[in-house]
Amino acid sequence: MRMFVPRASILAILAVTAAACSSRRTVVITPKPPRYVEIEVEVYDPKTNGVWQGVGVRPVEAYHEWSRRTVPAGDPDLWLFTDETGRVLFDSAFLGDADLGFLEDQAGLAIIESDRDLDEAFVLLEIDALGFDRVFVDVPISWHQPSVLVSVPFEPTPPHILEDDGGAGDDGEPRRFAPRTITPRPAKSVAAEAAVSGVDA
Repeated sequence: MRMFVPRASILAILAVTAAACSSRRTVVITPKPPRYVEIEVEVYDPKTNGVWQGVGVRPVEAYHEWSRRTVPAGDPDLWLFTDETGRVLFDSAFLGDADLGFLEDQAGLAIIESDRDLDEAFVLLEIDALGFDRVFVDVPISWHQPSVLVSVPFEPTPPHILEDDGGAGDDGEPRRFAPRTITPRPAKSVAAEAAVSGVDA
């Protein structure tokens, strides 16, 4: 059986179909804002689990995924010393001033991008004090974990080694190892409207 359809209805159906065919769905992907980089270091005695005050900590160099380069600190004497809690904090302003190759915001604060090819870095720290074995610690940084607390065991040098070579390890070389724990700290994002400038590495 044939069904009669009014001409006006046919035109309306054709108009809707044409509009549907010509429309395109637009997906807007908003990049996640960069985050500020901060490293807090806790130096403790593994035998007593107490903390050490007055221990020197400095950033030596940093490897950056964004530049594929390892950048030494602009000043080799950027020492901070642990307080009564056994901690020092390298905030984003300090890390920016240290010329370690981090990207920086307009205020010169060290940041890290969210792009999967730009979101990782490794910072090498040196920890030293008179009468202790000097150690180096690699600290991983990422956009997902840009602010960390690093706990590092630190022991006095045995007297016979101290007399022989001035405080290095058994083989006369500084010790280098991974920190015992790396604990995320609250991340701070850069405001979306803030401009980001590249830093030559």
